Amino acid sequence: MNKKLKKILIPIICVIGSVAVFFLGFFTREFTYSDVQRAVLNILDKYEKFYYYEDENVVDTISDAIFDKYSTYMTKEEYEAIKSEANGETQGIGVGFNVGSLKIVSVTTNSPCDKAGVKAGGTVVKVAVNGTDKPFTTYDEFFSIMDGVSLGETINLTVNYGGAETTYSVKKEDYKRSYVTYRDNTGTYNFLDDGGMKLTLRNLDNIVKPSTAYIKYEQFSGRASGSDGSVGQLKTALDRFRSSGNKNLILDLRDNGGGYMDVLSEVAGLFVEKSGNNQVLSIAKDKYNKVSKFYVKNNAYSSYGFENIIVLANQNTASASEVLIGAMLDYDTQNKVTVVLDGHLENGETVYRSFGKGIMQTTYLNLDGSAVKVTTAEIFWPKSNISIHKKGVTTEISSKVKNAVNGNAYEYALNLLNN
Repeated sequence: MNKKLKKILIPIICVIGSVAVFFLGFFTREFTYSDVQRAVLNILDKYEKFYYYEDENVVDTISDAIFDKYSTYMTKEEYEAIKSEANGETQGIGVGFNVGSLKIVSVTTNSPCDKAGVKAGGTVVKVAVNGTDKPFTTYDEFFSIMDGVSLGETINLTVNYGGAETTYSVKKEDYKRSYVTYRDNTGTYNFLDDGGMKLTLRNLDNIVKPSTAYIKYEQFSGRASGSDGSVGQLKTALDRFRSSGNKNLILDLRDNGGGYMDVLSEVAGLFVEKSGNNQVLSIAKDKYNKVSKFYVKNNAYSSYGFENIIVLANQNTASASEVLIGAMLDYDTQNKVTVVLDGHLENGETVYRSFGKGIMQTTYLNLDGSAVKVTTAEIFWPKSNISIHKKGVTTEISSKVKNAVNGNAYEYALNLLNN
């Protein structure tokens, strides 16, 4: 988009705040609009009536022009889907890709692909829907095919793993997501749906040393109660940690891109050392320098008997994950917390830091059921007042942050516990 068009579109955001005014005072709206709002309405009027290159996706065009990459406009259908997913109710086949690539980087536990045995690391090369081949050559073409598949339809997914191809048969379905993987010296466990999400032994691989457990937490989402939600799953895993006599915890937040503040507040109550009542979790400052505080909820940290907590992070550890890390470090008076960073390549050099998203978005609903998610504040850690925005968690922040210079963060964490 050229600079001239972007400059014209910037004032349109004012219209969002005018929708309620329109319905509350129809006959007085011309007297209450500012000059900028009237100018914007005039632009929209001429756009719809006369503009030669009219774009059906004008709202998305406006959104892209005036917002940062974390803010977005959502249709009613998109917003409803996001709300369902926030409750742990997911629809699809359960594989994740990096944008632009058809290499599978993740398989969601308890999803159709997980149950079929699909593994991360392979590249999707063929797709058939209900027995009919669906040719594609690009990432966008593949997702266009997936979007057109209805619930219950059978998809044959052929995946290439280093030259060997495997075909999996899956159906696009509604499913409940497992947000937690738990591992100790008895095996590896996930939450599987068997008339209710239950912590279930998956295999006896990757068993860690005695007195140590590993928890992988995938996303600060899943607001449902009990083990249908991510907080309930964490509590169940930590109950097993405690009842098994474990003392050391490896908490894996690698590739955890964040989620919801209310979920974060409850998760913090499990992993942040308690410091009085009304314990501040993070501080948000908006464009008017107004300060809002968020608090740790239901702090149960002391009940789990942690002797060491090692948090694993990488370049995709972002947002709520970085807030949790900040609170864990800020309140760690007993020196139990260590953060270990995986490295990644940037311009040919290995860099150790988390993503660096220290801003907050707020969602505003429109009267038609659509919504707009807008960046509204910068986030600061509760005691040190650190903002990691665009910088990430690094060794410069604290001596308790370590770089996994001799391997991946998990192996580095095990070595720390052995010393």
